[in-house]
Order: sequence, then structure tokens, then C-alpha cells
Amino acid sequence: MAKINTIGVDLAKNVIQVAVVSPSSKVLQNKDLTRNQFVRFLARQPPSLVAFEACATAHYWARQSRKYGHTIKIIPAKAVSPYRQGHKTDRNDALAVAEAACRPNIKEAPLKSIEQQGLQSIQRSRELLVQDRTALSNHLRGLLLEFGICIPKGLAALRQHIPEILEDGENELPDIYRPTLCRMFERYQQLQLDIEFLDRQIRELVKQNDACHRLMDLEGVGPISAVLLFATLGTGEAFKNGREFSAYIGLTPKQYSSGGKTNFVGISKKIANRRLRAVLIQGARAYVHKLKEPKSPKQRWLHALIQRAGYGKAAVALANKNVRTVWAMLTTGSEYNSALTIRV
Repeated sequence: MAKINTIGVDLAKNVIQVAVVSPSSKVLQNKDLTRNQFVRFLARQPPSLVAFEACATAHYWARQSRKYGHTIKIIPAKAVSPYRQGHKTDRNDALAVAEAACRPNIKEAPLKSIEQQGLQSIQRSRELLVQDRTALSNHLRGLLLEFGICIPKGLAALRQHIPEILEDGENELPDIYRPTLCRMFERYQQLQLDIEFLDRQIRELVKQNDACHRLMDLEGVGPISAVLLFATLGTGEAFKNGREFSAYIGLTPKQYSSGGKTNFVGISKKIANRRLRAVLIQGARAYVHKLKEPKSPKQRWLHALIQRAGYGKAAVALANKNVRTVWAMLTTGSEYNSALTIRV
């Protein structure tokens, strides 16, 4: 690794900045290329370490680089910024990526396969539709409230009351707004149908994917959680152990320790994989609240934790333990066994 060039790449949509650094840390070139020029550049270069900042298209270009025999690294932006010298320019960013790639103990972002990105794209599309449905629901409720029409909470209540409001000719809803309300409600119904279609698609994909199907056996893990876990972790080779994967998601407490004194300051809500963490905690919370009579060692551990720390902390602890179990299952290809003894 020390005898090959390091290529730092600063990605953009149409212009890609490339910095080539020799093993002796000499900058051989630093220039911008188009997408087609970058492909030809990768083909001409001898086997090198090609490093990308984790951003849009990084996984695609990393896979393309690997096809030409290069070793690849995807480095989080937070790990790259300390090595930037001078102003933030494309040239300086590419050099910073190359510098960070050569440093020891730099955490890499796991490279996603095409299948992983496909599953992730489906989930992101579903998430967007759910957000649009929520926004449209709030929009309709807010406007109708201006005319003295209050709709109870819940999606079912909205679907039930809107047709009744449109048919009621004695309410204060103006006639000029009724056609618009009808059109907006039709859009809401179409969003609901699209979400249901994606839900069915995700369930079918989980059945077809062996890894996702096995992950469904864990407590509090459903189809969406399984898809996100597999899309994020893959084979698990990018992480040394389950705790490292849990820290990557943001389920382990931050440390602020000094002088031999260990101090934990809780879980940060602004870093790590917030999307996946929220889904895992939500699923764990649903499982925790329905747990009544513990039978397995894990359930007894969870029940004791609920009595000691409460439902919220127990849900986070269950999500943390599930993530570590997921890493073990995907790296070894094993099935989940809830009867194994839990170390507390």
C-alpha cells in the first residue's frame, strides 16, 4: 500500500477534481476532469489507492474504480475536513481526501453494492411519499380549520371525513374551494396507494433476500428495519465488531474522558445514521411496550431493564443489542437464536 500512488477525488455532478500523490507525498497532478475523462483516467492509471469523500455518487465511482484494479476508500466528510489546507476549493478538497486516505485509524464508510443501493432507494422513495402524505394531511386539516371544520386525528379519520365535507352543502366551505379540495384529496388517495404498493414491494423483497429474511427474527425488527440494516451493513466486513457498527449508527454513548476518568455524555441526536437509528428505536419501543411475560433469557434481561430504567432506555438498549446481533448474523451467515444466554 505504501508503494502505490494515492488518488484523492473530489466529486461533483459534472466536474471531478483529481489529485495524484506519490508514495513520497509529492503531488504529481491536481486537475479537474469531466465524467468521461475520469473514466479514461482510471483506466490509464496503475493500481492505486483511490479515495473518495462520502457524498453523492461516491459508491458508484468506487465500484467503477475497483473494476480497473484500484483499491478504494470512502471517507466521511468529517474525517476529511481537518486535513484541508487553505480555502475550501476543489483542488484543496482533493488533496485533503488524499491526505486523509493515508492517515492511520481513519474510519471508512462501507462500500454499498448495487443491490444495497437499490433497496435503499426504494426505502428512500417510500419515506418521501410518507412525508408528502403527512404534509398534505396537515395542509388539508389546517385549511379546513379556517372554515370551522375540525377533523379528528389519524389518517383513517381524514379519509372518512373529507368526502362527507364535500357532500355537505350546509357547512361554511366556499364553493370556489370545493373543486380544489376534491383534487387535493384525490392526490392524497394516490399517495396512499403508492405507499401501500411500496410496502408490498418491500415485503416481497425481504422474502426474496435471505439476509433480510433472517433479520426479521429479531425483536422489534420489521421489513423496513431489515431493509435499512442490510442496505447499510451488507456483509458486515467494513466493521471490526458489532460495537463499531452500533457506534456508526449512533446507538452508543459519546465519551468525554480525561485523566483516566471515563465520562459518558449520552447519545447525540445530531450525528451518525439518524434515519436508521430512529427506525430501530421505534421498532424496539413497540416491542418493549407489548412485552408482558418474559420467557427467553433476552426477554428476562429486557424486562429487568424496563423495571430498572424505564421503557425509553430499555428500547434504546434493545436497539443497541439488536444491531450488534445483526452484525454477527451477517458476518457469519448464521440464524438468530433468541434462547442464547444474555450477558448483563
